[in-house]
Order: sequence, then structure tokens, then C-alpha cells
Amino acid sequence: MKTNYLWVALVVVTLLSCDNQVEQSKNQSADVADNITATAKTVDYNPNRNAYFGDLHIHSSWSFDAFIYNVRTTPEDAYRFGKGEMIQHPVAGDIQNRRPLDFMAVTDHAEYMGVMMQMLDKDSPLAKLEFAKRIRSEDRAESLAAFGEVGQSLARNEPMTDLIEKDVISDTWQKQIEIANRFNEPGVFTTFPAYEWTSSPSRGSGAPENMYAANMHRNVIYKGDKISTIPFSSFDSQDPEQLWKWMEKEKAKGIDLIAIPHNSNMSDGLMYDKKTYDGRPIDKAYAQLRIDNEPINEVVQIKGQSMSHPLLNPNDEFADYELYAYTFAVGLPPASKPQGSYVREAFEQGLSHKKELGVNPYEFGIIGSSDGHNSGGPVEEDGYFGKLGVVDGSPQVRLQAGERGSRFLRSRYMSAAGLAGVWAEENTRSSIYSSLKRKETFATSGPRIAVRFFMGTDFAGTDLSDQSWLDKAYDSGVPMGSKLESKTESPDFIVWASKDADGANLDRIQIIKQWIDKAGKTHEKIYNAAWSDKRVKDANGNIPAVGNTVDVPDASYTNTIGDATLSAVWNDPDFDAAQSALYLVRVLEIPTPRWTTYDAKALGIIIPDDLDATTQERAWSSPIWYEPSK
Repeated sequence: MKTNYLWVALVVVTLLSCDNQVEQSKNQSADVADNITATAKTVDYNPNRNAYFGDLHIHSSWSFDAFIYNVRTTPEDAYRFGKGEMIQHPVAGDIQNRRPLDFMAVTDHAEYMGVMMQMLDKDSPLAKLEFAKRIRSEDRAESLAAFGEVGQSLARNEPMTDLIEKDVISDTWQKQIEIANRFNEPGVFTTFPAYEWTSSPSRGSGAPENMYAANMHRNVIYKGDKISTIPFSSFDSQDPEQLWKWMEKEKAKGIDLIAIPHNSNMSDGLMYDKKTYDGRPIDKAYAQLRIDNEPINEVVQIKGQSMSHPLLNPNDEFADYELYAYTFAVGLPPASKPQGSYVREAFEQGLSHKKELGVNPYEFGIIGSSDGHNSGGPVEEDGYFGKLGVVDGSPQVRLQAGERGSRFLRSRYMSAAGLAGVWAEENTRSSIYSSLKRKETFATSGPRIAVRFFMGTDFAGTDLSDQSWLDKAYDSGVPMGSKLESKTESPDFIVWASKDADGANLDRIQIIKQWIDKAGKTHEKIYNAAWSDKRVKDANGNIPAVGNTVDVPDASYTNTIGDATLSAVWNDPDFDAAQSALYLVRVLEIPTPRWTTYDAKALGIIIPDDLDATTQERAWSSPIWYEPSK
């Protein structure tokens, strides 16, 4: 295997562990077990489902690549942040979510999980290792050299055996489970035991400066009733197919778990490649194994969005949004190959796979999350505190050119994002996890925009001002994440969106359609379905821009344009009952200041020319797939 020296040089890595046994958390007390299996309806129970917002991708100091940048907050702190409490940032001071989340998972890297923090605990066996003494050394050069050895082990995919002993990994993982269970409050705040599997295969060749890593990372989320004793890691295998096969074995033992890929935009074309990780053509068995274990993909977070790219979606005026199209590398990283790295292209490929194989490996729903490494997710533009502790924790480091942090991971181009949205009957593990499995989910770039989307054959004339429309939508149609089969009838669509109560008004709702024709060629078209301010659609279906109220020097805007809610009953004017298709919704806010503008105001400087001053926050629904009846 090639040595991935870039992670050695910068010691920025992701972490995993090993083994594959099963048993219930040893540390569950009776009251925690009752918390997990509670079946009584909570006070917010709604048969037509509520919108809940959460973050299924948060790292604490138990992740090596957080610890190295002076993050010392724990998984407990992360859950406290999720609940709206104040925690400590190594640079920014006190940080706090403006509003509590509804659900959350701490996903510390499984490799070396918690090991660095344990080396600071004099009572831990790990603290007595010679290596630990070097980690704790006040000589920064010596401690960095020790960190470099950890980086080498990850780059070479060769674990440091003293640090991944079974008892150490098992004990740390059980602590993670116990913490998640302790913070779980049905009806108030739902938590899921979880970790990140961090496959980062080496790319490039030759000198170290030519080497880089592709992102193949997955978060593994457990429903919580039964949980694996030890996580699966990239030390076990860097091949996602092997992860799915391990998951199948776990499921056979009664464990309910899913994997959620993220940052396909940084995968250099590997995440949605037309072949398997080991170079085989995708076959039916592979396609089924993948979709059985990955019903959800994370499509927006701090390291950009993975939905669209201008080179892949040239006819989409909104495709060029929060692009972080790089790989992991020393200094200025090379660009990630667009083909095979973005979700909308994968959705199109999925239609082709379904036609050829009878199974669609990319029939997944979508969410957002943050990937924050400070025990909290920086999803608010006006409260942004960066991703990696001292690397990007201040406006000076994020915006001033020449800083190492600005070059590595390109901190100045990162996003204040994102959140996972689900439609669930109540705020409990069972209900939210069921939403993830059935894909009734949506992604937002940070604001709490609520999105509804249904397909049916009996929606014409539905009055969306009457709340009973929801009964009809569920009774006679299918929601986002579902499939509808029909022979000849043209289906109708209900789209509805509501602004974040504390955020900006909405600009428009768009429906993105993809389909496959008789010749096997895929197509995409974008329709404006609802829009604000009584703008008039032209003959080509386009509408004028909503306008812009942003005052850049003042880092402010007004809600004098846009609408609080938008909705429509829409019918596809180009529908062909013989063609397989999918439809998904995109909701756009009016322009608002980006975090870079708030930072520039705080520093008293003019925003650098290479940075966007404004953003149009957005939400995306999971698709609905249409299949011609046989």
C-alpha cells in the first residue's frame, strides 16, 4: 500500500478500531434500558409527523484530529452543546447553540477513539506508555513527532498495537454507548450511539507532496437496542463493501445499524464510482448490499455540499453553491474529481443501474450534518466558530491569507452547515430511526427550513390552506423517500416549505426531475414550482431573481422580500408513464450574509475578493422515485 504522507506531515487524520462481536452495553442501568425501549407516546406525538432537526456527525476530543488541535471537550460536552448548554472552545471561548437540537449522535473516529485523552489521565494504563509521555511533553517538537507517528500508522493503514488493544477499544466504546444512553430523553432530546469509519485511500504517486487521500468516510448509527461490542474500522478494511458485509453479520445478531456516507465531494470520484472499490463491475448483489446498509447519505456539512457541481449540472443556475471540491493533502490540496463525487449524478446513475440490474444502489435519502470537531456544530452564519480548534477557531486565522490553517483544508472556503431533518411521529429513537430507514428525511444548509413533498394520483384540486391535506397526502400518496408505481396516470405532487422561525424568508421551491429514456440515456430538468413576491414566470419557466437586501459592511439583511411559507400542487408537464424517473425538491432562502461577512465585520476589514459575501441557504428533500407498473 502507498504511504499517504500528507496525513503524516500535517498529522490531520481520521480514526478507527477493530473487532466484530455483539452484546448489549455492559453499562446500561435499568433506568437507561427503560429509556431506550420506552413505547408510550410522548406529548408531541403526531400521526402526520413532526419535523425534527438534528446533527448525526459531531466529534469531540476523543477523535484524534480534534485532540491534536487542542480540543479537550468530551462526548458529554457535545451532548450538552446539542441540548443548548454552553461549552468551551479552545480559541473562541464559550460557544452555545442558539436553539437546542432535537436529536444528535457523537461520531468520534473509531480508530484510537479516546486514546489521546486517556493518555492525560494518570490513572489510565495508557498514561504509563512511553509514547504517552512523549504526547504529553511540554516540548512541542517532541509531542508533534509523537503525533506524526500516529499519522504514519493511519497513512500506512498499520495500527499502533499498544493503542488498539481489544480491552482499551472495548472499554472506550462502552463509555461512548453509556454517555449516549445517559443523555437520551424521549420526547425531548434523542441520542444515538455512533462512530465514524474513516477509510481514506491514498491517491497520487511519487514524492510526498504529490500524495493525497480520497474521502470514503461513513458514520455508523445504531438504533440503540443492541450495539456491537467493538466498531469495525479501516484497519479491518478500507473497502466499504467489507463494512457492509460486517454490518450484515451484526444485523443477523439482532443489531439495527445503518451507515451514512459523507463528503462524497472529496472522494475524488470513488464514492459513486461505476465500479466497486476493488475494481469489479457493479452487479446486483453489490447494489443490493449497498442500499440495504446505506439508506441515507449526508449531502451538506462544514466541508461543503455534495449535491451538485457546475461541471456536472451546467444548466443549473444554483449548482455553484458552497463548493469545497478538494481532497486531503499537504498545503494546497488538489481538486477532487467531480465525476463520481456528487449525489445528483449518482441518482442518475442509479436509474441506469436499476434498468440494467433490477436494483438501484443509489436509491437513498439525504440529510445534512455538521462534522464539527469542537464538540459542537457551527451551523449559524453569525455564530461560526470553525471546524478544528486552534486551526480555524478565530476570524483572523480563517480570513487572513498565509496562515497554515487557511491553506490546509482551506478553512476560508468551508461552510457554516448543516442539519439533518426528519419527519417522525415523535422525538424518540424508534420514531426518528424509522424515519431514517424509510428515508422520510431532508437536508438543510443550517437553517431550520421545514420541507414537505408528496407524490400521488389524486392530489388535483387539493386546498393546501386546509390542514386536512396532510391526511389525504399520507392516505392516497407517498412521501419523500418512497416509490410510486403507476401505469398511465400522471401523478400530482404536493410541495410545501416553511422558513426557519428565526431566519430568512423563502425565495422559491424547485422540483428537480431525472429520468431515463427508452435508449437508456439519463436526463435532468429543473422546474420552478412555487415562488415569492408575485414574480412572473417566463415562457421557458424561469423567474427573475428574488433580489438582495444584504448590507455587507453591516453584515445584516431584512425580510422585506420573500415569503414565510411556499406551497403548490404541481403536475409534471413532461411526464411519460413509460419512463422511470425521480423527483426531489430544493428550497432556497433569500440572500443573507455569509459567515465570512460576519468575520470581516468583526475584524474591521473588507471581505477578501476570493470569498463570497452572501449566501442563499437552502434545503433539499429526499427523492420520490416513479416506476412504470409492469
